[in-house]
Amino acid sequence: MKTTILRFILLWFLAFSFSGYMQAQQTINMVSGINGEVYDQFAHDIQNNTRADIHIYRSRGSQDNINYLLTDSIQVAFAQYDVLKVDRLKKGIDEYIKVFLPLYCEEIHLITLRSSSINSLNDLQGKTVGIGDPSSGTNVTASIIKSVKNLEWKADNSPFEQSVQALLNHRIDAFFYVGAAPSTYLSSLNDSISHNLKLVSVRDGNLNDIYEKRNIKAGTYAWNDENVKTMGVRTLLLVNTHNIDTAMARQIDILYNDLSTNLKGIQWNKFSHAKWKQVDFGDMDNVDWPVYKEKYIFTIDNMVKLMAIIAAILSFFQIYFIINKLWKRKHEKIVAESISISAMFISIFINGFFAIKNMGGDNIPQLSANIMWISASVISAVIGVGLYVSTNREVGFLRLLLRALNMERKEAGDLAMVFFKPSGAAKIIEILGRIAMVDNDLDKKEREFIQGFADNWGIKVDWDKIVKYADESEQRFSELRRAMSSYLGTSPPKEQASQLMDVISLLVNVDGVLTDEEDLMLSELTGLIMKYLGKGTEVDVYRVAVVPQSKEQEEAIEGLLKDLTKEHIAGGWAYVSEAYYSERYAGIISAQYRALLVFSVVFKPNNMEQLEKYVKEKKQEIKPESQEG
Repeated sequence: MKTTILRFILLWFLAFSFSGYMQAQQTINMVSGINGEVYDQFAHDIQNNTRADIHIYRSRGSQDNINYLLTDSIQVAFAQYDVLKVDRLKKGIDEYIKVFLPLYCEEIHLITLRSSSINSLNDLQGKTVGIGDPSSGTNVTASIIKSVKNLEWKADNSPFEQSVQALLNHRIDAFFYVGAAPSTYLSSLNDSISHNLKLVSVRDGNLNDIYEKRNIKAGTYAWNDENVKTMGVRTLLLVNTHNIDTAMARQIDILYNDLSTNLKGIQWNKFSHAKWKQVDFGDMDNVDWPVYKEKYIFTIDNMVKLMAIIAAILSFFQIYFIINKLWKRKHEKIVAESISISAMFISIFINGFFAIKNMGGDNIPQLSANIMWISASVISAVIGVGLYVSTNREVGFLRLLLRALNMERKEAGDLAMVFFKPSGAAKIIEILGRIAMVDNDLDKKEREFIQGFADNWGIKVDWDKIVKYADESEQRFSELRRAMSSYLGTSPPKEQASQLMDVISLLVNVDGVLTDEEDLMLSELTGLIMKYLGKGTEVDVYRVAVVPQSKEQEEAIEGLLKDLTKEHIAGGWAYVSEAYYSERYAGIISAQYRALLVFSVVFKPNNMEQLEKYVKEKKQEIKPESQEG
């Protein structure tokens, strides 16, 4: 029994992990900025704090990012708000480029030599000024400042990383840089270089309608020894909602929810960039742009948090009433024996797992509920072993625990053997018999398990017939699947069909060994039942496509494989099977088709792109062969 429980817990954990992995299969492409600068560091912080799968691409800056975002190959990008507004006038992009989340304010740096006479924006008149790469946000900001201030200067488009050297070589008189202070690059300059630099104030009343007042404090950089008044521009995380399919939308929602509900966790993380402490996802002041989720942050999220708190409070009273009843009767043997120790251990494991997951961030109500249920399970387990029963006072706790587990093992099949209605009993016996023989080995415990059902229903089991189900070929899988389909075809009560899944799980684990064949059919049969119960969307579906490579093959397939449906795929025709619920089982069916010397492939219906890719690759392989022939 203990082995079975451990196997069940392991399978549950693997299933939970795998489901989370499958959810993140669609990759979100995110473009950040210059390697090592704040956009790039923020992108990696986001990647480390979400379940969504993110691939990060680097760029020259905001203008570059928006251009990438407009290609539909990038879903999420960092950008300055002023760059976004300029592009709105040029391209009318506000219908599908949305503010995913507002971030921090970037400071406008104006840097020149310490010996320079440039001390304000007006002093740039007639000078040579570095305004950054044309694809950067700095270039746009500098151009806006030039226009608003009606200044004339000679623009230099050297990239940010080359501007310092250009300044030292007197090719330029000053340069702009827009980025969160402190800049990684500017902070890393050698003393021999940085001590020749100074920051110039960018504060100007003419810019107040466009930019926010900011200060770069003394000591922000080692070479900056006084407070400098400047202006700042908002940084936004943008999303392109154009041509996003359902799967990608789900991943983007996961990213949104992970960030919006865990901002404090990111801010508290010592590995996160310090600028996160200035982020407020609810602050959309002075940002006039359509958002990805209009009122989600303010309404739904707060409602969910309130409901979580209410649920935690109700859980407290629920647990109190349950434990109160048990505690008053903890000395009664019948009460102790009515508590499942295995169920309490599973509850401790599950709630312990989620308690660890809910540590930190805004998950305190969930964490509290997990801790309360762990405590309730521990108390119930202590009562359940019979520790307080008067006749057990001289018995040690470990011995009581083993005794309780042994009793539970003996009773494990009691419920399973009485729930069925006799109408489907014969078909169920056939299914159980075929499951027992799917690995071509009828274990004694499997035989006793099935016999218990038969005795309860008054059915004589033909064990000679069941033994003949043994078959080294893969036909035994198809026969077992046929038996399950036949049973479900009788329209049994859904409660009965649902409980059959539990019985099948008990049977494959009753001998303490889960073989590959049993694991394979457990997935396939469970999928069939889930579909019958109307829960087919909760399990993965696989189908097999047979693609004819000639007219002769197409005629042969139509004549021999009449159970396949002809469908138009990738500019041609393919013959597609019914739905299967185990990728391995679908692979077996596909291999049987390939044995007939036709091209066959397993695919997921919700990922037709993968099938079309296979078909196109196969066509490319066939063309050279036919040309050589």
